[in-house]
This record gives sequence, structure tokens and C-alpha cells, in this order.
Amino acid sequence: MWRGLVAAVAVLILAAPAQGAVKLRPCGGAQCGELRRPLDPERPRGRTIDIAFRLYRASGRASEPPIVAVEGGPGYPSTGTRVEFRAIFGPLLRTRDLLLVDNRGTGASALIDCRSVQSFAGRTSGPAFARRAARCAREIRRRHGDPSLFATAYAVDDLAAVIRTLGYRKVDLYGDSYGTYFVQDFAARHAGLLRSVTLDSAYPRRGTDPWYASSAATMRSALETVSPGAVGRLGALLARVRAAPIRGGTDDSDGAPLDVTVDPRALSDLVQDAANDPLIYRELDAALRAALAGDDVPLLRLVGQAGTWSHSPPEASYFSRGLYLAVACTDYPQVSGPAPDVFTPFTPAEWMSVSGFTQPYDVCARWPAPRRPPPTVPERRLPASVPVLIVGGDLDSLTPLSDAPAFGPALAENVRIVTLRNTVHVTSQGATHLLEGTDCARRVIRSFLRGALDERCAALIPPVRVAGGYPLTLAAATPATVVSGPDPGEAARRAVTVAVEAFGDVIARRLYSHGNRGPGLRGGHFTAGEQGGAVTFRLINVRFVADAPVNGRGVWSPATGAVDAALHVTGVTVQVRWSRAAPRATVMLGDSTLSVPAP
Repeated sequence: MWRGLVAAVAVLILAAPAQGAVKLRPCGGAQCGELRRPLDPERPRGRTIDIAFRLYRASGRASEPPIVAVEGGPGYPSTGTRVEFRAIFGPLLRTRDLLLVDNRGTGASALIDCRSVQSFAGRTSGPAFARRAARCAREIRRRHGDPSLFATAYAVDDLAAVIRTLGYRKVDLYGDSYGTYFVQDFAARHAGLLRSVTLDSAYPRRGTDPWYASSAATMRSALETVSPGAVGRLGALLARVRAAPIRGGTDDSDGAPLDVTVDPRALSDLVQDAANDPLIYRELDAALRAALAGDDVPLLRLVGQAGTWSHSPPEASYFSRGLYLAVACTDYPQVSGPAPDVFTPFTPAEWMSVSGFTQPYDVCARWPAPRRPPPTVPERRLPASVPVLIVGGDLDSLTPLSDAPAFGPALAENVRIVTLRNTVHVTSQGATHLLEGTDCARRVIRSFLRGALDERCAALIPPVRVAGGYPLTLAAATPATVVSGPDPGEAARRAVTVAVEAFGDVIARRLYSHGNRGPGLRGGHFTAGEQGGAVTFRLINVRFVADAPVNGRGVWSPATGAVDAALHVTGVTVQVRWSRAAPRATVMLGDSTLSVPAP
């Protein structure tokens, strides 16, 4: 009876915290603060933690409910995505506050920083990594207490407490990736605080499939959407590397040397990473075709550079691997029994060897059971008065939109699902070169929050542009097409193709590194400098093909994709122009105008 009374008092404290319980201070155009919370809600007089938040006041008169945005991972702090969130909501912030709260275990909210996993650069799946994860659990227990106290339900209640403490009655709640999982839990536990819900790149909170079979299905459909026939070519390469992995050296996007092994595990990581990284979609099929023809250079480079981009160990303040494990190993259902054979062209064992920070198949094998299970999620459905938007990309195999028709109606009575064609995971944040998709995603989200959903742009996003191929020599390049003027000859038309592809290739390398210098595919290098929103490239003996170095200068606009370059290849000097709006590049060679697919 006494224990029940203590729990009842704790619930009252969490449900109605005293107004003015936090002090706000200026911080970079916002107001920052911390709300003191019990680590264990059942022990309100026990250890406490600070839940940090950042509040952007409306730039004009705040006449609409605030927007609360929750970042994903789990492990990313919401305040760390403040630039992207402000860009997503844009003009809405003239009349709305924007509240960002770091979940417990992330950012400035009792950050979890496990030595055993945070800076580990090796394989992040398999039995050896599961042992590292178990050591992380022991670290959390020593420094913070029971790891299960960082589960989603407790973080959800922290957010509700911050909202109430700041005096907000209703909010428009947005979540992306794991943030959508979090928001679904919030909706079940604190529906009274919601005016609307936006789920950006979502997966189900209830009935989560521990095998993530829909991810493999979406992987296949995405590859075929971008490059028809790619799944078959991937299967052919898998057969080769099962027998003999491809090993070799390559250069990272900044020129640093890399030793790369292409085996089934590397390929499973690569195709899953494409859901976040559309440069993989751009280059994968061309690299597969080259490797199947005996040229491994493009594939070694792609595997190496994409791996650095997606799997380099981060700082805990940017992404807490320990918090990821604490949530995944407490909240997510764990695999058991034989795996379903649904991962073609991969075997189940190959597919499940992906990084545990992509899909946590086996990383929790040695994670300790919670001393007390977290609170259960109530089986509640939001009423029609709280509309829900589920928006996502058809190329996103991390959080497949194909799951939404099943879990959406169970979440709420009033659900709209919008498919953003030719886009990837959380394209709304603008972290990729798919700018048309970013613009459309933001317009869709803003229209929903204004109360008049407009999804017309979602079906008009252009396809992902793919690399035309990786010819080994100039003679193997596809000749450009003559549009007008005299035919300069087949050799010159092949040189035009090489020039265009070489310039597109160096743009892609800089998208990976954001640096001012990088390597050519088969030799040479480029430099890059940014000024006034445009990037100027200089190509110095860049060898896109082995026997024809490309030299010259060009300017690329990240905002429009426009290119204007003067390039020289084997005695041929060309002026090259293209933009994101045009599917083909225009090339001037003397009195001739030629055309080639824009890379």
C-alpha cells in the first residue's frame, strides 16, 4: 500500500509540475533551460537528471500552438538538429514557438558516453560486438543507474513534463526516424497534449517486426526503381564474393588511403546505407557492372567511401551509441528462432550482418534484462480531432513507407499518408543532394500543419540521377550525341562523355567529404573552393578513365545543380553545362553542339 501511495504521488508530480520551475537563458537566438527530473519516476526523492531543452520563440506574434520536434537514432539529441528543424518549418515559425528537448541519455540530458562502443571503429555486429555492448551496459549502470531507465517511455514523460512546465496546453508534435517511434509512444501516453502529429520516415511502435523483413523488400524495389536490373547484378556479384571477396586499396574522399574488402557483409551495409545516402544509389549499379566485367576500382572506392561516410565513429554528443543500445535492447523486440528467408539476394545470415546501428539484430544478445520493465504503451487510438501525417520516401529501406497502411489506422482515426517519390530517409532535413525532394517534403509538412495538406509535388520529384558507367579506357566510353554542327569524330565524342562524367564524379566526391581536395577515380586530383554559395572545382589530371586525364575548371551551384565548366581531354577542349532541371548536359566543342546524359 505504501509503495502504491509513493507511485501515485510521483504520477501527480510528473503530471503537473510547478510553473516557472525552470530558468531560461539566452543561447544563440533561443532560450535554453533544464528541467530537473527523477532518473527513476518510482523514486522521486532519488537520483535526478537534468533534461535540457532549447526554445525558439516565434519571430512574430505567437498565435498558433508550438511545434515540438523530436530527433531520431535513438541517440541523436534534438537540439543538435536545430538548423535542419528550423529549415523544415520555415515560415511557420513566425507565429509558432519551436521546442527541442534532448532525450535522456543524449546531448545535454545526462549524456551516455560508453568507452566500449563510442569510438570503436571495427565491425558493429556479431558476437564480439555484442560483448562490447554488454560492457556498455555495465558502464551505464556504474555511471547512471539501470540502463532500462533510459527507455522511450521515461523520455516521453520527460518531454510531457517540459511541455507542461512551459505552460503549453496543446502542441503540434513532429518526429523523424526513431523520433516517430517516440512520438507514437507519446501519443499513447499523453494524447491530451496533442493538436496534430507528423511522422517523417516512420516505423511502427506496436508490433515491430524484429526481422525488419519489409526493409529487404524495400531495398529490392528501391534498387529496381533507380536502376532496373540492379538486383540481379547484385545477386551475381554476391555469388562472386561469397567464393572470393574482393580486396584492394582505394582512396577516401579526402585522399586518405583505405584498405577495403568487399564481401557479403560489406554489400549488405552498402545497400542499407543507400536509404540514407543517395550517392550509393547514384553509383552502385555502375560499380556492379564494372566489377562484373573485371574492373573492381569503382566498387572498392564506393564501399570504402560510403563506409567512412556512414560508419565512422562519432562523438557521443553528436550521436550516443550507448543510448541507442539502451533503447534498442530495452524497447525493441529481439529476434528468436530461425530467420525467415526473405532477404534475397542475400542469405539471412548475410543480411543480418549489417551494422547493429542500422538494424539491431544481434547486438543485444548479452545485454542484461531490465531490473524492472518500463511502463507499457497503452492501446489508445488518437481521435479524429488529432490529425496524423505519415510522410516518407519510396527509396527508404530503413523505415519503409509500405508499413504505414498497416500501423497508421491503428494509431489514429484521421491519418494521411504521403509518398515522396525518388527520395530517401528523412529527406526533409536537406542532408543529401536530393534538393527537389527536400523542398517538396517541407512543403507537404508545412501545408499539413497549416491545416490544408497539399501533396501535389510528391509525385513530381525527379528520379535519382545515376552514373552512366565506369569505362576503363577512352575507347570504351559511350560517344556523345551530335545535336548540331559538324561531327567532331567518334574519339572526340567519347572524350566529351569522359569530360562530363569526370566532372560529375568530382562533385560526388565533394558531397562525401565537403573538403577542398579529393582524388580522381583512377588518379589525379581536384581542388574545390566555395564562395557565394557556388563551388569552383579545378581538375588536375583527373583520370576517370585510365588513359585520358581530364583538366580544367568549372563552377557548380549546390542550390540548383547548375554546372558551367571548361575541360580539356586528350587534345579536345569543351564547354560543359547542365542543371538539375535538365536530364542531359549540353557540350560545346568548336562549332559543334553535343549532348550526353547529365551525371
